[in-house]
Amino acid sequence: MIDANITFIGGGNMARSLIGGLLADGTDPQRIRVADPDPGRREGLTAQGPVRVFADNAAAAADADAVVFAVKPQVLRAAASQLAPVVHRERPLVISIAAGIRSADLDRWLGGDAVVVRAMPNTPALVRSGATA
Repeated sequence: MIDANITFIGGGNMARSLIGGLLADGTDPQRIRVADPDPGRREGLTAQGPVRVFADNAAAAADADAVVFAVKPQVLRAAASQLAPVVHRERPLVISIAAGIRSADLDRWLGGDAVVVRAMPNTPALVRSGATA
């Protein structure tokens, strides 16, 4: 169980697996927020559990203790740049699960001085059997 507000930017397979693992572990669903531009994906996320779902990244990240970038590498720069003001104001832990993007690049896109961690989880996280590199 995690006692922190966690925002996922992107609601694809990996985010859904991590969210499923958090819910299975007893994390309060109201502490989990997900931002995704796709209405169908947002609907699917709501069906997974009573997590808070947003179309707007900045709204989802407000008051977040951790922001997990679970987007494709080619859109990470745009997503990070959009969230730079929120990250500077809120100072969350920033976790990127995007392959091939350096922490220094993500920090720069966030405006510098962010606390950035890279992680490479796998989908068995859904059943609490995943591994993260």
